[in-house]
Amino acid sequence: MLLEVSNLAIAYGDRPIVEGFNLKLDKGQICAIVGESGSGKTTVIRAILGCLPGLGHVTGGKMIFDSKDLSQNTPEEWRQLSGTSMSMVFQDCGGTMDPIQRIRTQFVEYIQQHSDMKEEQAVERAVQMLKRMSLPNPEIVLNSYPFELSGGMNQRVGVAMAMCFSPKLLLADEPTSALDVTTQAQVVKEMMNICREDDTAIIIVTHNLGVAAYMADHIIVMQNGHVMEEGTSAQIVNEPRTDYTRKLLAAAPQIGDAVNDFQYNF
Repeated sequence: MLLEVSNLAIAYGDRPIVEGFNLKLDKGQICAIVGESGSGKTTVIRAILGCLPGLGHVTGGKMIFDSKDLSQNTPEEWRQLSGTSMSMVFQDCGGTMDPIQRIRTQFVEYIQQHSDMKEEQAVERAVQMLKRMSLPNPEIVLNSYPFELSGGMNQRVGVAMAMCFSPKLLLADEPTSALDVTTQAQVVKEMMNICREDDTAIIIVTHNLGVAAYMADHIIVMQNGHVMEEGTSAQIVNEPRTDYTRKLLAAAPQIGDAVNDFQYNF
């Protein structure tokens, strides 16, 4: 088992935010956590990566990753883990980058922070990763500033950086919600292809059950910090047990020829 989360509880200050969360994920599997804004889904993956903001802290439960209890990590162990064995793709990758530095500078710095590559080697690796994300003219992309790229291109750069060291686990926080539906489909497809090649497990957070049903082997539905139901993608889509899940399904956008199955059609 790559990751096992047992009875996880999280609070901000004295206010409980997530209670009784459980998850099991093996190598190469994909799990989607779905729910409306404020349901606690992003809080869960931030806890797994050890980057809860402000007064956020884990108040109970266990998170075992690759046979190690994450709650025992020192700051240095978190630094070594993040970006290598475990990486994250954010909702707006362009917004997380330095707007006054070129992509090349930031990508190379990221690679050298986690390896002993020389600059020339790091540039070659960056070009290779951008090509894997189907970005044309990667040299031009590297010489661009984030604001010179489209939202879809910035997301591809973010995924390329996150996958640079073939992590065992990729955490994706609403990675396509800021994109138009055509670009969403392209980015999702490319992200899944590169993760399959590296046998990387994924936890994707989304409010869109269409994205979840297409990507995930397993879906967890959350509301107000609690798990409402969980199951395989087919079970959640075809046999939802709660009214809340039915409402999420009814709100899922449809793409291409996918009419009734809530899946992307490429």
